Amino acid sequence: MTSNTDQIDRVRKMGSARIIGSAACVLAAVSMASLVPAQAEPVTDRILAGSQIITRDGCILLKVNFNIRIRYVSHFPLNRGDELRIVVRPIDPAQAAAELLTARESARPPANRAIPIKAIDFEAGRGEGSTLRLQFNGPVDYQVGPGADFESVVIALADPKSRKACAPVVPLGASGTWNTTVVPESAQPGLGSRASAATLPSRARDRATGPIGAADLKAAGAAMDEGRAALKKQDYETAARLLIKVLRYPENQYSSDAQELLGIVYQKNKQHADAKAEYEDYLRRYPKAEGAESVSQRLAAIETAQMSREENLRAAKQSGRTGDGGPGQTTWTVSGSASQFYVRDDSFRIVRDPSLPPILNADKEDHRVHRNAVLSSLDIFATWNNDLVKSKIRLSGTEEHRFNGDGEDILGVSALYWETAFKQSGVLGRIGRQTRNTGGVLGRFDGGLVSWQTHPWLKWNVVAGSPVASRRDEPFKDEKIFYGGSVDFGPFFGGLDVSVFAIHQQVGDIIDRQAIGTELRYLDQTRSAFLTLDYDTHFQEFNAAIASGSWTLFDKSMLHAGVDYRKAPYLTSWNALQGQQMPTLFELLKLRTREEVTQMAIDRTATYQSVNLGYSRPLSEKLQISFDVTAAHIDGTITSFGVDALPSTGTEIYYSTRLIGTSLISEGDMFTAAARYADRQESHAYALDFGVRYPLTRDWRVNPRLLLAYREGKNSDLVEYTVLPSILLDYNLTKDLAFEFEVGAKRTWREEAGIHDDDTELFFTVGLRYDFYTDGKWGCPASAPKCR
Repeated sequence: MTSNTDQIDRVRKMGSARIIGSAACVLAAVSMASLVPAQAEPVTDRILAGSQIITRDGCILLKVNFNIRIRYVSHFPLNRGDELRIVVRPIDPAQAAAELLTARESARPPANRAIPIKAIDFEAGRGEGSTLRLQFNGPVDYQVGPGADFESVVIALADPKSRKACAPVVPLGASGTWNTTVVPESAQPGLGSRASAATLPSRARDRATGPIGAADLKAAGAAMDEGRAALKKQDYETAARLLIKVLRYPENQYSSDAQELLGIVYQKNKQHADAKAEYEDYLRRYPKAEGAESVSQRLAAIETAQMSREENLRAAKQSGRTGDGGPGQTTWTVSGSASQFYVRDDSFRIVRDPSLPPILNADKEDHRVHRNAVLSSLDIFATWNNDLVKSKIRLSGTEEHRFNGDGEDILGVSALYWETAFKQSGVLGRIGRQTRNTGGVLGRFDGGLVSWQTHPWLKWNVVAGSPVASRRDEPFKDEKIFYGGSVDFGPFFGGLDVSVFAIHQQVGDIIDRQAIGTELRYLDQTRSAFLTLDYDTHFQEFNAAIASGSWTLFDKSMLHAGVDYRKAPYLTSWNALQGQQMPTLFELLKLRTREEVTQMAIDRTATYQSVNLGYSRPLSEKLQISFDVTAAHIDGTITSFGVDALPSTGTEIYYSTRLIGTSLISEGDMFTAAARYADRQESHAYALDFGVRYPLTRDWRVNPRLLLAYREGKNSDLVEYTVLPSILLDYNLTKDLAFEFEVGAKRTWREEAGIHDDDTELFFTVGLRYDFYTDGKWGCPASAPKCR
């Protein structure tokens, strides 16, 4: 069964060459499991964008970011294990297909001793679907949920002593060390303030005990938002009252921030004793929290202000850091991954036509080398942070050295940008090659972004640049330029965020895309929903209307559904080049008018529609079962301007079921079994997919896989069988160095119209990945608790 081949061929005729497939291609790959052999696991910044850590309230929130919009489907095991698998579904399947450089991709684990994570990787085309996999150093307790931005998954890791994981909730806009929530200049220590007339009451240290309910958590979040707004207005009395209200609830994800802000309120109201008490209590409760460093600085500022001038000078002399500018300090980190993999993929094909006489001198065995290359990847992430700014630089690139064919080396840059957040103003800027999937931007681009959060519930965004179709593209290729703006509102009603946008893209003086739209995102502890509308005012057509949602039931089972209407590919004037000999619109306009080019683009763009419904349910602590059905349809195009029409695919339906189990033979093993059926326009396709991940030792894991597939034609005598066995070995040589080896074969027998086709494909991968990390500080005051 070549479950992708027919679909990919149709899509390539419909879309531009840069798109590996439209949404239908991806649905075939996800629902029927791609039969393309697995490849290396480099760090490429293609699907995975990296991870972030937010430490608060006795637990660690790990946020794994994607470069595409995704819908969280399910995870397994439910609450505890040394390996966690999270199944996701891309909201933009065509973009996901275009981003897939390899079948597997890795993200650098956080460099933090408190984080027991050994590896983070993403894999497409396995039996369980597109899967994010986390390996831990040992069994841990956790909770899992979707990110509020629908581009991430949040894993709440419990304190190993209490074994209680908090809710996996990271509000939209809170991105770990890159949170740009506005704290005004007047609320920063040492920058001057206006004291309120009233003396604020001191807070009792006691808090409510036990778990917090959903209603109380919602009320705490609302009080937190109002408290931040009051602090910005320098209404310290109202801010203190609201923040104390938050701190009266049992521990929750708002507690640490509320206590930090309450200390700021006391400090700005010149109640230094109360501020000092809050800061000291904060450091006792949350010594490893994200805000611990800034709290230490504020505490040091209070203590320093109480010292005499002589004591200050003596402390500076003893520390050897005179002229360090007072209590401020700068911290920096450099981390990343480097990987190198050798990939070999050969096929041997024998075609026999019984109706023709044999040719004795012909080579019946057609040997082809599909890939023979060394894939090298480098991913570097540098940050620095002080009282005024938080900045980071990201570089992620790959180099593919090919030994077959023309031997051309392919150099690609997935990410190369500089980002700075100004803490006092709430302004964030980013420039370079980056990825954005909101505000009307369609993925990777070269350019700049400026965001200004004027209120906790209001953020303004301006973006400009040039779209990037391939990691190999030079900046501003094809002279495509876009600019646009968006406004983000929320959260409201506990978890609703709304964005509206307008964007304009042109090629020279030709309008390529001109759209307005909106996005709605809702997230609470049991439900999530996403809606996006994109209307092109130039073509007067909807480019996309997408809705997606999930609901976790009381028994931990989950329902998820999605409805998708979009142009495939998105409607732009550039689509007019499909089927034409001219490489650019400028060449095409020498023969056609602008009105004709607009009509050609409309004629060459198909419409994709799909409906998806899924359900997953835990059968026990060791077993989980899931079901999924998808109906998809691509409209045909019309004959015009010398280009033939492409027929509609008709309605194709994909069914799948999956059973996954863990620790069935020994602690830490993982077994998956999946069955899939596709009712397609020209054929019926069936597949069985079995996989095992077995720990030979703590550092050695073996992963055998067997896929069996069968396809038969509806209106022809086509019969096709496929067998794909493979085995993957991965070994952690050290904490930072991982080794991977995979070998497999795909054998396909096909018969149609009396012609026998025997195809054998052999694939082989071997490589290493190294993770590195270093950090340091400058200008640490002698009185700061974290000075070193």
